[in-house]
Amino acid sequence: MKAQWPMLGALVRCRAKQDEVIRKIPQVLRDSKILDSFLIAKRLNNFLGVCEEYKPPIPKKISQAVCDFVFKQVVPRSTSGQQKIMERFKHQRFTAERQIQEGESFLCHLSSSEHRELCMDHRNVLMEAFAHLVGCCPVDALDFLQAQMKEDSEYIRVGFLVHLKMIIGNDGPCESRNKKQPIVEAVKCLLDDHREGVRKALLRFIKELLCSQNVEGCPVWEMVVYIFSQFTVHISHPLGKDPAVKQKEKEERIQELCIDVLENLNTSAEGMSKALWPRLLFFVVPAPYTPTLTPLCRCLKEMALGREDDATLFLGSCKGVGLPSAHGLVARLLVLASNPNQRGSWALQLLHALHSNIHTAITKLWAKQIPFLWDFFLIESTEIRSQEWEKQLLQFLRRTLETIDDNTWTQNLSRELESQMESYAQQSPERRFLYKSLGIALTCCEDPAFVQSRMKHLIENANYMERLEREKIIQILSFSAVGHLDLTLATLQEFGAGMGLKIKMSSIISRYKDYQQGRRGHIHQTLMLTYGKVALQAPKELLLPRVEAGIMKNVLCYYRKSCQVLGVSIENKDSNLKLAFVESTTDICQAICETRDFQNFILTCKKELLDILLDFIKEEPLDSLNTALRPQAITALAFLSKLKPCLAVEEIRSLLDQSIKSLFPLPSLEQLKETAEDALKIESLYSCSMDALGKLVASIIEDHPTPELMVEMFQLIDPWFTVSDCSRERALQASSQTLAAFQENFQLPDGENFQQFGSLVAFLAPYTCDGSIRCRQWAAQCISCLLHIQAQSKVTAEEEEEMLAACHELKGDVPSALFEASCRMAKVVSMHFPPDQALEFIEVILEDLVSGNEMCAISAGRWLLTILWDSGDAMGAQVSEILDIFYSRLPTIKQEDLRQVLVEAVSAVSYFHLDTVIESLFRRRLPMDSETGELWRSLGKDPSQALLILCKLAARVAEPSSLEAPFSPGSNESMEFADEGPLKATCAIYEVLSVLQTEEGIQELFPELFCTLLQQVSKTLEKKMPFHEGRRRLFLREQHLSEGNPCRLSVASLKALVLKLISDPSLAEFGEVNIWTSLGDPRTHQEGVSLLARNLFQNRLLDHKIIENALPWMTSESEKLRLTGTAFFSEAIRDPMLGEKVRLKSILPLLVKRAGDQHLGTRQMAIKGLANVLLVAADKVKQQKKTIVAIFLGTLYDANVVLEGLRALALVFPHLNRQDVGFMFKDISTKTTTYLSDVDAEIREASFHLFGILASLPKFRYRTFFAEQARKSLVPLLIHQWDPDPKVSEACRAAFLRSVPFLAKGKLRAHMEEMYTASSLGLPNLRMHICKQLVNSHAEMRRELLKKTKAYFQSRWEEIQIRALELSGVILECMLLTELDETLRLLLLASLEKLAEASSHGVQEAASEVIACLLNKWGGDLPRRKVAGRSRSSITQKSAPIWLQPSAITGVASVQELFEPSGVTKVLATHERRARFGQQQQEKRPHHPSKANDSQHYVD
Repeated sequence: MKAQWPMLGALVRCRAKQDEVIRKIPQVLRDSKILDSFLIAKRLNNFLGVCEEYKPPIPKKISQAVCDFVFKQVVPRSTSGQQKIMERFKHQRFTAERQIQEGESFLCHLSSSEHRELCMDHRNVLMEAFAHLVGCCPVDALDFLQAQMKEDSEYIRVGFLVHLKMIIGNDGPCESRNKKQPIVEAVKCLLDDHREGVRKALLRFIKELLCSQNVEGCPVWEMVVYIFSQFTVHISHPLGKDPAVKQKEKEERIQELCIDVLENLNTSAEGMSKALWPRLLFFVVPAPYTPTLTPLCRCLKEMALGREDDATLFLGSCKGVGLPSAHGLVARLLVLASNPNQRGSWALQLLHALHSNIHTAITKLWAKQIPFLWDFFLIESTEIRSQEWEKQLLQFLRRTLETIDDNTWTQNLSRELESQMESYAQQSPERRFLYKSLGIALTCCEDPAFVQSRMKHLIENANYMERLEREKIIQILSFSAVGHLDLTLATLQEFGAGMGLKIKMSSIISRYKDYQQGRRGHIHQTLMLTYGKVALQAPKELLLPRVEAGIMKNVLCYYRKSCQVLGVSIENKDSNLKLAFVESTTDICQAICETRDFQNFILTCKKELLDILLDFIKEEPLDSLNTALRPQAITALAFLSKLKPCLAVEEIRSLLDQSIKSLFPLPSLEQLKETAEDALKIESLYSCSMDALGKLVASIIEDHPTPELMVEMFQLIDPWFTVSDCSRERALQASSQTLAAFQENFQLPDGENFQQFGSLVAFLAPYTCDGSIRCRQWAAQCISCLLHIQAQSKVTAEEEEEMLAACHELKGDVPSALFEASCRMAKVVSMHFPPDQALEFIEVILEDLVSGNEMCAISAGRWLLTILWDSGDAMGAQVSEILDIFYSRLPTIKQEDLRQVLVEAVSAVSYFHLDTVIESLFRRRLPMDSETGELWRSLGKDPSQALLILCKLAARVAEPSSLEAPFSPGSNESMEFADEGPLKATCAIYEVLSVLQTEEGIQELFPELFCTLLQQVSKTLEKKMPFHEGRRRLFLREQHLSEGNPCRLSVASLKALVLKLISDPSLAEFGEVNIWTSLGDPRTHQEGVSLLARNLFQNRLLDHKIIENALPWMTSESEKLRLTGTAFFSEAIRDPMLGEKVRLKSILPLLVKRAGDQHLGTRQMAIKGLANVLLVAADKVKQQKKTIVAIFLGTLYDANVVLEGLRALALVFPHLNRQDVGFMFKDISTKTTTYLSDVDAEIREASFHLFGILASLPKFRYRTFFAEQARKSLVPLLIHQWDPDPKVSEACRAAFLRSVPFLAKGKLRAHMEEMYTASSLGLPNLRMHICKQLVNSHAEMRRELLKKTKAYFQSRWEEIQIRALELSGVILECMLLTELDETLRLLLLASLEKLAEASSHGVQEAASEVIACLLNKWGGDLPRRKVAGRSRSSITQKSAPIWLQPSAITGVASVQELFEPSGVTKVLATHERRARFGQQQQEKRPHHPSKANDSQHYVD
């Protein structure tokens, strides 16, 4: 069975076998049912393909059977199958349509055979087989199809159309016309089927036909007519169930499909042009076919250009079809072309293609003009402006009509335009263009009667209640006035006069109703607007003689009439009437301004018009923007202001002020949008309002391009910058408009600067960083305009590009990027900034710096710094005033970052004008406020500049001091004040040093700065702060500043300088002395200088420059400076560098001279310095040693410097030999002993220290002399070991030990030394034993020792009195009765009795013990009296003193044994425990004995 079809295909090639093979086909089809149906379809397709090639005769019955076999599979006829298909067809129609559009079979998933549905490939094979059959027997196929199409089943018809579409769309190379023609002829019978499914299937079938490459012989025209008929037929649902809306939607979908079919029409297909040209032109003009015009014009244009013959097509005549006239085509295509969209472009191209068929006279004109229009259309197609395009087309129409020069043709065109009005939508731009075209046609018509008749017809029959009707009248009459101005004005005048004719009383009520309904007002509005448009379109040379009497007065008349009812004036609140009047006034004034001689024309009603317009503006609400009255009124003012009579300055100000007050208080655009129904309308009105203000400003500036007018404008705008954010935005926009107009009309003379440039830049520049992006953009445009006004043509292309780039970056929202872009603009502006306007610039921009807007304040600061850094070099003449402004502003700014801007601004000025800045800072009074200090610190942040400033400040500090002390106002006595200039410089140095980080430059300047500041410290010692009368109250309030020590400021600066190079902590504290506190204190100044000098040479900062600068101080006339210099060199001399012989040669004489200075401190420091000379360079001053020692000796005779002399001698004696001292040793020793009991502890300490050193000197020839001095000093040496001052006590003990060799001999001395050094120094009884032995060893001195001891009874210190009493007891114990004469005894007893009555308990006890000792030893020989209020017996009952108690010397046979080692050991062993306890008790009571019993105290 599978082999039968290939066999039949092979046999049919033989003509002899063809009949037999063909007869076998039905049988083979029946037998093949057992095979796969798809396989059968393939075999059948191959067989019929061979048949189509060899053309065997096929009987009609057999061909019908084959057709039936094919279509029963693709379109099954079973009831169940159809039912299922139709049900799914109804509910899934949209899905099926999409599948059809994608090339799928409509019944691919819906139809089914008995067992299964056919796949797409299966259906394609079957339809291909049917196509071969049509090629074999087209007539039979046509009969079969027509028979099938007669069935009324929608399913059958749609199924056949869908599958036949596959054959129609196949354009294989072997196809012939006989294959498509019968199928298309069969489909024609379905054209009257109005069911939706059939219509859509039929349209898709037609689409495949029209897309094919060959339609020769096919009824294409009928198919195309069917497409266009879908736009004219109105079909309702047979059962009336579909609503009208759904029915309309269905028809719209059908029409969209029709348009799609036309868009895919292949005009180049074989036979297409023959079938459709020129009959297709029939569908261009009728209104119902308007939606199809885009593809229709394309097809016509392509067919017109594709025709080989250029024969003229006589429109209006075609066999079987009524073609449109030339007038109709021109009217239709030209109006379509007015809309610059795709349809307009094809209409223009079709018009060009038909240019030879319109009129013979325009062939050349159109051949030239239409390509020009097409080029303009292509260039401007993306951003084309409809007004400009319409203007080009209207000019083209007028030239065409003038070229044709046929009055009849023009009249016919005007009639055609009137008849085509209904072809366009009411609101469409094409309809508005048609009105203008009709006006142009009337303008070109030379028959006045015809023109006037058409005008009257239009104006009298218009429905003035409809806006479009009113617009039609306005447009047509205004364009007709181009060629018939007088005729148009006469027609308007006649019509207006007819409205004012007297009427009967019976018509009063109807007229009042007309007024209430608005018809009368609409007529007046139309007439006013028409007059305005007529004036705008009228020939300029004819306008001026007619404008006031024939146009403007009529407009005013109609406006007044609109405000009256039956002759009574009323308040008219009709905004439309006001808008009409404003628009008409605007058009008339604009038309006047466009005439050549308008400057000589005087509009007498100008004042009245101005008043009306200003009233309109004032009446507008300030909280809403609902109508265009406000912007249009301002625009009218702009044109009216240019006419004569000219406006006065006050009138100009009034116009601007009222316009600004009408716009700026409005809410923000966002708020206006929120409260409005139409946000786009509000946005458009807002934009128009601001543009209108710009026009008004530009108009006024154009007539008065003076800087004074611009200043006046900014005075009006200025208050609105701070009212609100939206008002600031409008103010900036108005500023931009003002500057743009000024830039355009103002020419700056060569070599001059724009006087307001600096102040306006400062005023506007900060807003380049405003929070609103629109504010930033307007501000940037303002800056750009100002730059061009100032620089004119000097602005380079690079600067222009930089400004544009910066302006673009201001559209962002990142603050750092905004500031950077703003600074880039400032850089460009600084290139053209006039230096003489710096003061105005700074004054204004500082106002922005303190404004509440943080972003603007930061921007203002950056602009200020940029201008100063880039243009500061040329501002020398104004620097002082600029700095005064900075100083006055600085205290008022509290925000730290903004304060830093001013500080940096001063730094920027100082970079170019350092001396001026320093001078200005010096003019600020003391005490230095925080702002001045901050400014000085800012100058010191740049290391290189800071070093230069320090040099200048050092020179200021070193200026000579004033000779006379200033007199203090209000005081009767003269007061010394520090010099103000050097003190200011000193404070400035401190501030600069506080921020300077580098050390290299300071090292270079250190010698000069150090000497300068140290000298200033010296100068300001004991001086008061300078006094200013203007600041008297401040100083009285801050007395610690005015009456304080200015030296502290100098010390602070010196400290800051030294600490920059030395981090030694000893600079703050040296032992217990604060160096810097000492420097500022007049009492310790010299010590502070000495310590500072010591630190300098220890840190290797003491170089020859410092020495050279400081050396003259020692010979200065100023005592303070001599003191400072001497103190400095007294310690600096220790530096090895100064120890060189050359330098000593210059320094030593000065020190010697200063040792005799009148000033005490200078003498003291000189002595110290001489001592240091002997210490560090004794070998280099050998010849001067005796002189120096003699100076030291002389100090011992001067109570003021004795301490320094003692210390110096103690310091240098170990380094001297006997030749250096010579005979002066005796004087030194003798004088030293006189200070052992001095009241001053430091002198006592120094004298004991020196005495000990004198005692320790080895081998000197005055040993015997010194031994005598030691014995004479025995009492102080013994008593002051208990000195209240620990240092004195220690020095006394050391001196005593060193003096032992001069007080005892031999074994006694050795044992004393050994015991004294081995024992604890806190054993008082041990010392008493030693005292006893020394007294015994010097019997000849007992009486003298007792007298010296008695002298200590009057000591101010309790401990000294006690020790003196104890020592006197020891001496009395050792004395004989004969050694104590009566006088001495009485004096001694009187002193003891007085001490026994002392307030100190310890002194009483000690005195009582001495009295007891006297009574025990000389009891009967002394007079009997009460002692201290107590009986003698009570005193004698006291236990014996410690030096008389036997227990104290138990085990010691004699005095000599006491000093033996064994004896000492025994005593120490006996009293060891008691000694420790006694020492502790003594430390606990430094000034008075314990209140324990007397015996216990001495035992301890």
